[in-house]
Amino acid sequence: MAEDLFTYTVKCRTCRTAFKVQLFENHDKNLFLVDRKDWYCEKCKDAYFKKQTAALTKTHQAIGFPEMKGSRKQVSWAEKIRAELINKVEYLRKSLTFDTSEDETLSEKAFELFFREWHEKTDAKWWIDQRRTTVRDMSRRIEEISNTIKKG
Repeated sequence: MAEDLFTYTVKCRTCRTAFKVQLFENHDKNLFLVDRKDWYCEKCKDAYFKKQTAALTKTHQAIGFPEMKGSRKQVSWAEKIRAELINKVEYLRKSLTFDTSEDETLSEKAFELFFREWHEKTDAKWWIDQRRTTVRDMSRRIEEISNTIKKG
């Protein structure tokens, strides 16, 4: 059975511009959504994402990350992913305990080299492809770097 399609006129929460949306639930539920949901027009959504992306880019550049290359949507998404991944690395770094100061120094060098690898990644697509990277994956890579430092 084909889903019913209902079109409703809503107003942007920011600029109060009226625009149409299509909803697929039953009419009563759609009316509830139309009344309760915060609706944003495309212009206001774009402005919000530009502002958020610019803020994240500025924050990342302050800690040594270069500006990303890609489409506007890719860069916006990739900046959020990069922020999440950086937070995961910082969580990992803070959660570690060390037996000796040598171990701590080795760990700091490994984290520094790990971040250098990431600083070279300027393609938004690369960050998007890494979105499912876990703390465990990062830990393994940092351990590999530590082992390379020990050998060298």
